[in-house]
Amino acid sequence: MKEMEAPTRLISSSQGIQSLEIAFSILKCFKEAKAPLSVSELSKRMDMPKNKIHKYLVSFTRVGALIQNKKDSSYAMGPSLIELGLVALQQFDVAKIAKPHIREFSKQINHSVALAIWSEEGPIIAEYERSDKPIQVEIQAGYRFPLLMTALGKCFAAFLPFSQVQPLIQREIDNYQLDEQMVKQELQTIREERVSFRNTLFGGIPGSMSVASPIFDYTGNMVAALCLIGFTGEIDTSPSSIDVLKLKEKANQITNQLT
Repeated sequence: MKEMEAPTRLISSSQGIQSLEIAFSILKCFKEAKAPLSVSELSKRMDMPKNKIHKYLVSFTRVGALIQNKKDSSYAMGPSLIELGLVALQQFDVAKIAKPHIREFSKQINHSVALAIWSEEGPIIAEYERSDKPIQVEIQAGYRFPLLMTALGKCFAAFLPFSQVQPLIQREIDNYQLDEQMVKQELQTIREERVSFRNTLFGGIPGSMSVASPIFDYTGNMVAALCLIGFTGEIDTSPSSIDVLKLKEKANQITNQLT
Protein backbone atom coordinates (compact mmCIF):
# COMPACT_ATOMS: atom_id res chain seq x y z
CA MET A 1 0.00 0.00 0.00
CA LYS A 2 2.84 2.39 0.85
CA GLU A 3 4.34 1.85 -2.60
CA MET A 4 1.12 3.13 -4.19
CA GLU A 5 0.88 6.25 -2.03
CA ALA A 6 4.30 7.72 -2.85
CA PRO A 7 3.67 8.53 -6.54
CA THR A 8 0.27 9.98 -5.69
CA ARG A 9 1.89 12.48 -3.36
CA LEU A 10 4.40 13.45 -6.05
CA ILE A 11 1.69 14.13 -8.61
CA SER A 12 -0.49 16.15 -6.27
CA SER A 13 2.38 18.26 -4.90
CA SER A 14 2.42 21.84 -6.16
CA GLN A 15 6.19 22.01 -5.65
CA GLY A 16 6.97 19.69 -8.57
CA ILE A 17 10.13 17.66 -9.04
CA GLN A 18 13.21 19.85 -9.19
CA SER A 19 15.44 17.25 -10.83
CA LEU A 20 12.96 16.94 -13.70
CA GLU A 21 12.92 20.70 -14.18
CA ILE A 22 16.73 20.74 -14.23
CA ALA A 23 16.73 17.92 -16.77
CA PHE A 24 14.40 19.88 -19.05
CA SER A 25 16.61 22.97 -18.71
CA ILE A 26 19.56 20.88 -19.88
CA LEU A 27 17.62 19.78 -22.96
CA LYS A 28 16.69 23.40 -23.70
CA CYS A 29 20.42 24.18 -23.89
CA PHE A 30 20.59 22.02 -27.02
CA LYS A 31 17.63 23.85 -28.52
CA GLU A 32 19.28 27.22 -27.91
CA ALA A 33 22.71 26.10 -29.12
CA LYS A 34 21.34 24.35 -32.23
CA ALA A 35 24.52 22.25 -32.14
CA PRO A 36 26.15 19.43 -30.14
CA LEU A 37 27.47 20.43 -26.70
CA SER A 38 30.27 19.10 -24.51
CA VAL A 39 30.03 18.51 -20.77
CA SER A 40 32.13 21.64 -20.20
CA GLU A 41 29.85 23.78 -22.36
CA LEU A 42 26.75 22.46 -20.60
CA SER A 43 28.37 23.06 -17.23
CA LYS A 44 28.93 26.72 -18.12
CA ARG A 45 25.43 27.20 -19.55
CA MET A 46 23.77 25.57 -16.55
CA ASP A 47 26.23 26.92 -13.96
CA MET A 48 26.42 23.38 -12.61
CA PRO A 49 29.37 21.10 -11.70
CA LYS A 50 30.51 18.78 -14.47
CA ASN A 51 30.01 15.64 -12.39
CA LYS A 52 26.38 16.55 -11.75
CA ILE A 53 25.77 17.37 -15.42
CA HIS A 54 27.34 14.04 -16.37
CA LYS A 55 24.80 12.08 -14.30
CA TYR A 56 21.95 13.67 -16.24
CA LEU A 57 23.68 12.98 -19.55
CA VAL A 58 24.11 9.30 -18.68
CA SER A 59 20.37 8.98 -18.05
CA PHE A 60 19.50 10.92 -21.20
CA THR A 61 21.65 8.63 -23.36
CA ARG A 62 20.14 5.52 -21.76
CA VAL A 63 16.61 6.54 -22.79
CA GLY A 64 17.68 7.84 -26.22
CA ALA A 65 16.98 11.50 -25.48
CA LEU A 66 20.62 12.32 -26.25
CA ILE A 67 23.36 10.63 -28.23
CA GLN A 68 27.11 10.91 -27.65
CA ASN A 69 29.72 11.46 -30.32
CA LYS A 70 32.50 8.99 -29.48
CA LYS A 71 35.15 11.10 -31.25
CA ASP A 72 34.86 14.31 -29.24
CA SER A 73 32.50 13.14 -26.43
CA SER A 74 29.97 15.86 -27.29
CA TYR A 75 26.23 15.27 -26.97
CA ALA A 76 23.35 15.94 -29.35
CA MET A 77 19.59 15.43 -29.38
CA GLY A 78 18.64 11.79 -29.86
CA PRO A 79 15.88 9.76 -31.56
CA SER A 80 13.55 9.70 -28.56
CA LEU A 81 13.23 13.49 -28.63
CA ILE A 82 12.57 13.40 -32.37
CA GLU A 83 9.78 10.86 -31.88
CA LEU A 84 8.20 12.93 -29.11
CA GLY A 85 8.45 16.05 -31.27
CA LEU A 86 6.70 14.35 -34.17
CA VAL A 87 3.84 13.26 -31.93
CA ALA A 88 3.54 16.81 -30.56
CA LEU A 89 3.40 18.21 -34.10
CA GLN A 90 0.61 15.79 -35.03
CA GLN A 91 -1.42 17.11 -32.11
CA PHE A 92 -0.70 20.73 -33.05
CA ASP A 93 -3.99 21.46 -34.82
CA VAL A 94 -3.94 24.93 -36.39
CA ALA A 95 -7.75 25.03 -36.61
CA LYS A 96 -8.11 24.24 -32.91
CA ILE A 97 -5.57 26.91 -32.00
CA ALA A 98 -7.13 29.52 -34.30
CA LYS A 99 -10.78 28.91 -33.32
CA PRO A 100 -10.91 31.17 -30.22
CA HIS A 101 -9.08 33.89 -32.18
CA ILE A 102 -11.66 33.67 -34.96
CA ARG A 103 -14.60 34.01 -32.58
CA GLU A 104 -13.05 36.96 -30.78
CA PHE A 105 -12.07 38.66 -34.05
CA SER A 106 -15.54 38.28 -35.59
CA LYS A 107 -17.19 39.86 -32.55
CA GLN A 108 -14.60 42.63 -32.43
CA ILE A 109 -15.09 43.81 -36.02
CA ASN A 110 -18.62 42.43 -36.65
CA HIS A 111 -17.66 40.74 -39.91
CA SER A 112 -17.87 37.06 -40.80
CA VAL A 113 -14.46 35.40 -40.47
CA ALA A 114 -13.23 32.19 -42.11
CA LEU A 115 -10.16 30.01 -41.67
CA ALA A 116 -8.99 27.89 -44.59
CA ILE A 117 -6.43 25.10 -44.67
CA TRP A 118 -4.86 23.18 -47.54
CA SER A 119 -6.13 19.79 -48.68
CA GLU A 120 -5.01 17.47 -51.46
CA GLU A 121 -7.69 19.01 -53.69
CA GLY A 122 -6.95 22.62 -52.78
CA PRO A 123 -8.06 25.11 -50.11
CA ILE A 124 -10.92 24.13 -47.81
CA ILE A 125 -12.88 26.00 -45.12
CA ALA A 126 -11.96 24.65 -41.67
CA GLU A 127 -13.74 27.20 -39.45
CA TYR A 128 -16.39 29.85 -40.13
CA GLU A 129 -17.71 32.41 -37.64
CA ARG A 130 -20.77 34.39 -38.74
CA SER A 131 -21.28 38.04 -37.93
CA ASP A 132 -24.39 39.39 -36.20
CA LYS A 133 -25.56 41.19 -39.34
CA PRO A 134 -29.07 40.31 -40.60
CA ILE A 135 -27.81 39.58 -44.12
CA GLN A 136 -24.51 37.80 -44.60
CA VAL A 137 -22.60 35.44 -46.84
CA GLU A 138 -23.21 31.82 -45.83
CA ILE A 139 -20.29 29.39 -46.12
CA GLN A 140 -20.13 25.89 -44.66
CA ALA A 141 -17.07 24.23 -43.16
CA GLY A 142 -15.69 21.78 -45.71
CA TYR A 143 -16.38 24.04 -48.68
CA ARG A 144 -13.65 23.90 -51.34
CA PHE A 145 -12.97 26.91 -53.53
CA PRO A 146 -10.76 27.96 -56.48
CA LEU A 147 -7.27 29.37 -56.10
CA LEU A 148 -7.32 32.37 -58.39
CA MET A 149 -10.94 33.52 -58.04
CA THR A 150 -11.08 33.88 -54.24
CA ALA A 151 -9.06 35.85 -51.68
CA LEU A 152 -8.34 32.72 -49.65
CA GLY A 153 -7.28 30.81 -52.74
CA LYS A 154 -4.97 33.58 -53.90
CA CYS A 155 -3.26 33.51 -50.50
CA PHE A 156 -2.40 29.83 -50.90
CA ALA A 157 -1.37 30.35 -54.52
CA ALA A 158 1.03 33.09 -53.45
CA PHE A 159 2.67 31.46 -50.43
CA LEU A 160 2.66 27.70 -50.93
CA PRO A 161 5.62 26.13 -52.80
CA PHE A 162 5.24 26.74 -56.54
CA SER A 163 5.56 23.04 -57.36
CA GLN A 164 2.61 22.33 -55.08
CA VAL A 165 0.18 24.84 -56.58
CA GLN A 166 1.42 25.25 -60.17
CA PRO A 167 -0.82 22.54 -61.70
CA LEU A 168 -3.94 24.09 -60.11
CA ILE A 169 -2.88 27.61 -61.09
CA GLN A 170 -2.35 26.61 -64.72
CA ARG A 171 -5.66 24.76 -64.81
CA GLU A 172 -7.55 27.82 -63.56
CA ILE A 173 -5.71 30.16 -65.91
CA ASP A 174 -6.96 27.98 -68.75
CA ASN A 175 -10.48 27.42 -67.35
CA TYR A 176 -11.19 31.07 -66.52
CA GLN A 177 -9.18 32.47 -69.43
CA LEU A 178 -6.97 34.58 -67.18
CA ASP A 179 -3.91 36.59 -68.21
CA GLU A 180 -0.94 34.59 -66.93
CA GLN A 181 1.32 37.63 -66.54
CA MET A 182 -1.32 39.52 -64.56
CA VAL A 183 -1.78 36.49 -62.30
CA LYS A 184 1.97 36.38 -61.61
CA GLN A 185 2.03 40.10 -60.83
CA GLU A 186 -0.93 39.85 -58.45
CA LEU A 187 0.59 36.89 -56.59
CA GLN A 188 3.87 38.80 -56.20
CA THR A 189 1.97 41.78 -54.75
CA ILE A 190 0.22 39.44 -52.31
CA ARG A 191 3.59 38.10 -51.15
CA GLU A 192 4.84 41.63 -50.57
CA GLU A 193 1.70 42.92 -48.82
CA ARG A 194 0.68 39.66 -47.08
CA VAL A 195 -2.94 40.27 -48.00
CA SER A 196 -5.19 39.23 -50.91
CA PHE A 197 -8.53 40.54 -52.15
CA ARG A 198 -11.59 39.45 -54.09
CA ASN A 199 -14.14 42.09 -55.01
CA THR A 200 -15.20 40.78 -58.41
CA LEU A 201 -18.22 38.57 -59.00
CA PHE A 202 -17.56 34.85 -58.84
CA GLY A 203 -20.45 32.49 -58.12
CA GLY A 204 -22.13 32.70 -54.73
CA ILE A 205 -23.97 35.90 -53.81
CA PRO A 206 -23.64 39.00 -56.03
CA GLY A 207 -21.80 41.81 -54.26
CA SER A 208 -19.92 39.55 -51.88
CA MET A 209 -16.22 40.23 -51.33
CA SER A 210 -13.37 38.99 -49.16
CA VAL A 211 -9.92 39.83 -47.81
CA ALA A 212 -7.41 37.19 -46.66
CA SER A 213 -4.03 37.05 -44.93
CA PRO A 214 -1.67 34.05 -44.50
CA ILE A 215 -0.80 32.14 -41.31
CA PHE A 216 2.59 30.43 -40.95
CA ASP A 217 3.96 27.66 -38.72
CA TYR A 218 7.28 27.38 -36.87
CA THR A 219 9.10 26.38 -40.08
CA GLY A 220 7.93 29.49 -41.92
CA ASN A 221 5.58 27.52 -44.16
CA MET A 222 2.03 28.72 -44.77
CA VAL A 223 -0.48 26.43 -43.04
CA ALA A 224 -3.72 28.43 -43.17
CA ALA A 225 -5.33 31.69 -44.24
CA LEU A 226 -7.61 34.02 -42.28
CA CYS A 227 -10.35 35.82 -44.18
CA LEU A 228 -12.95 38.57 -43.74
CA ILE A 229 -16.12 37.95 -45.75
CA GLY A 230 -18.92 40.41 -46.41
CA PHE A 231 -20.52 42.61 -49.03
CA THR A 232 -19.11 45.46 -51.08
CA GLY A 233 -19.13 48.61 -48.96
CA GLU A 234 -19.06 46.74 -45.65
CA ILE A 235 -15.33 46.00 -45.63
CA ASP A 236 -12.74 48.60 -46.55
CA THR A 237 -10.32 46.79 -48.85
CA SER A 238 -7.73 49.55 -49.15
CA PRO A 239 -4.34 48.20 -47.98
CA SER A 240 -4.05 50.70 -45.11
CA SER A 241 -7.65 50.41 -43.89
CA ILE A 242 -8.43 49.42 -40.30
CA ASP A 243 -10.17 46.24 -41.50
CA VAL A 244 -7.14 45.08 -43.47
CA LEU A 245 -4.63 46.06 -40.78
CA LYS A 246 -6.61 44.25 -38.07
CA LEU A 247 -6.89 41.16 -40.27
CA LYS A 248 -3.13 41.06 -40.80
CA GLU A 249 -2.54 41.66 -37.10
CA LYS A 250 -4.83 38.77 -36.12
CA ALA A 251 -3.17 36.44 -38.66
CA ASN A 252 0.21 37.40 -37.17
CA GLN A 253 -1.07 36.66 -33.65
CA ILE A 254 -2.07 33.15 -34.69
CA THR A 255 1.28 32.72 -36.47
CA ASN A 256 3.10 33.74 -33.29
CA GLN A 257 1.17 31.11 -31.34
CA LEU A 258 2.27 28.46 -33.83
CA THR A 259 5.95 29.42 -33.67
